[in-house]
Amino acid sequence: MLSPSTTIEEGAEVLFFVDRRRRWIHRVRRGGVFGSDRGSIPYENVIGRVFGEAVRLSLGFKAYLLRPLLIDYIEKGFERRTQVIYPKDLGFMLILSGIGPGSRVLEAGVGSGVLTAVLANAVRPDGVVVGYELRREFAEVAMENLRRVGLDRFVEIRVRDIREASLNEEFDAAFLDLPDPWTALDVVYRALKPSAPLLVFLPTVNQVEKTYASMRRHGGFVDARCFEILLREYQLVEGALRPETRMVGHTGYILFARKVVRDVREQASSSSSGTA
Repeated sequence: MLSPSTTIEEGAEVLFFVDRRRRWIHRVRRGGVFGSDRGSIPYENVIGRVFGEAVRLSLGFKAYLLRPLLIDYIEKGFERRTQVIYPKDLGFMLILSGIGPGSRVLEAGVGSGVLTAVLANAVRPDGVVVGYELRREFAEVAMENLRRVGLDRFVEIRVRDIREASLNEEFDAAFLDLPDPWTALDVVYRALKPSAPLLVFLPTVNQVEKTYASMRRHGGFVDARCFEILLREYQLVEGALRPETRMVGHTGYILFARKVVRDVREQASSSSSGTA
């Protein structure tokens, strides 16, 4: 994804880490200056150093020069034009999907491309993420974010409504981040390989209920499960370890199900018996 070089070269992106609340990603070029409330340093004094080194800022504070990870870009680097899925949800969704290098993944509702980046990072170097996004301006922001971390070559974004798509491909997993995912179930079902998982991210219980009810009526999904992930970070103070006062509570619900081959003779009774 990013250059493996341990030496900071001109044009490289560096995470300037002062403390847990002061961290910034900057591209270092000669003639430029890193500045913060803890001091500044010319980029000339950064270029040629090794990732992991510390430098002294003009006000005497120490800053560590770190190679940015994908989580850093998600938290601090990516441009956001939409609400994004939080890392706590992204990681669990990725595990549930079972995807890996070489997988073909379908995504609808690309937004700013945060989920797209996580998926692309998982399927590289031989896989692909095919994303559908209704708004061109969002698709452009997503592709710029992906280019920044070198993941754009593993992604194809189509600016159109997935519900109007004629998908002739087969996918190993599908991810939906739409306000009305129940309207896309037929298209997604046809595109998924048999037994492949569908992951839907939903902010409200009403949307979960409606999507699940649509899955039951559809008859092509089983093993439906719904999750909510809560994350509580701890304050690392020697001799006074305790939970942070604030935590990332509710962000959304993850609805999971797997595609099965429908028996047309049973479709009439699927809504009453429920296969999901």
